[in-house]
Amino acid sequence: MRQITPRPILLALTLLLVIGAIAAIELRLDTTGADAAGTKANVDEQPEGGPQSAGKANSGTGVSGETKEQTVSGSSGDAGSSGSPERDTGEKPEHTISDAERIANKEDLYQRAREITGSTGLINTDGVSIKEATGEKVVLVVFWTYSCFNCQNAQPHINALHEEYEDDGLLVIGVHTPEFGFEKDISNVREAVRQADIQYPVILDNDYAIWKAYGQRFWPAWYLIDADGFIRYRHFGEGAYDETEQKVRELLAERDRISN
Repeated sequence: MRQITPRPILLALTLLLVIGAIAAIELRLDTTGADAAGTKANVDEQPEGGPQSAGKANSGTGVSGETKEQTVSGSSGDAGSSGSPERDTGEKPEHTISDAERIANKEDLYQRAREITGSTGLINTDGVSIKEATGEKVVLVVFWTYSCFNCQNAQPHINALHEEYEDDGLLVIGVHTPEFGFEKDISNVREAVRQADIQYPVILDNDYAIWKAYGQRFWPAWYLIDADGFIRYRHFGEGAYDETEQKVRELLAERDRISN
């Protein structure tokens, strides 16, 4: 037969189980609250220099951001503030040579211009000298004769160089070496100079003295002489006008550097 337990005992056991369950729940809740309080205390006590949340970091970057910019600026543009040696830019100071060294170098590379001597007549001048122009002028010596068709074609370009660069230090000298007998007449040459509107000095070379000194063979021909008296460029025949002008500009710039 199945034994039946009296009811008072069952009620007492049920009550004990309920009380035990309530006590266990309260104990668990107390432990969770203590852990949360400890965590909060750790966060509150964390030093200001530690990791921060994104919001807090953004609110405090005013000073630290400015310091960073100053540091970058100092390292690239202010070597003295960081105490580091000045950075080598790779640029080397330009070596300045003496006048004697410059002339010696040119002696090895270029031919000296011959003096203008032995003329048989002068137009637009009382006389010219390559030697006197040295150090002051860039000289363009132009060999021509007035009945030469090629010379007539080149003449406007020579006039333009004279007009453009005379005030900058260019001296144009026309050397009129005749091809035919009638071109030796100075009155004919004067008329040709007037018709061609030639304003620069013209030297008559009826005896071919200047022609021979320059080893000349062609009309027209021009020789560009630098401020040190060396022939730096020559051209025979028509053309090369832009190239000639460029050389004139280069030698005038060189003269300015030398004089300074």
